[in-house]
Amino acid sequence: HGANDVGNAVGPLAAILATPAEGPVALAPAVPPTAMLCGAGAFVVGILTLGERTISTVGSKITTLTPHRSFATQTGAAVAVLSSSACGLPVSTSHCLVGAVVGVSLAEKLCGVPNTGLDLTVLSKIVVGWVVTIPLAAAVAAAAFVLLSWLTCPHRPYNEGGEILHNATARGE
Repeated sequence: HGANDVGNAVGPLAAILATPAEGPVALAPAVPPTAMLCGAGAFVVGILTLGERTISTVGSKITTLTPHRSFATQTGAAVAVLSSSACGLPVSTSHCLVGAVVGVSLAEKLCGVPNTGLDLTVLSKIVVGWVVTIPLAAAVAAAAFVLLSWLTCPHRPYNEGGEILHNATARGE
């Protein structure tokens, strides 16, 4: 997994766990061990349930990977993830890996290596998935926020910064 994957998964959980005890969440809430264990458990479940499908798609459906191609792909993905993380850029390991597979295939084609075809049907499904993911995640997150806000604080007004006004402030005291 990438340098940001655990943080992306566990960070929001840590913020949720910190909110009832501490009120508004600090920029860097303390991450309790239970959140780390939940994150690790979720990664294990994900790898066990969907890992084989992902490996099959990247390793043989986009294009056939040989040991040499696999080494170059892993090297390219690792450098992309680590470089991006060092620059503070959030990246997807899966996106980097797919990009590396495509890069190796294109490099081989430019060098005249036979049988380096990319399955454009599989690749186009992956790209459509990437394009759909961001607006879909935004819509689901917005719906969850509105629902949870309504359930947990239906009568609390917000200030212009989006912070919940405390009772005294809301009453004008």
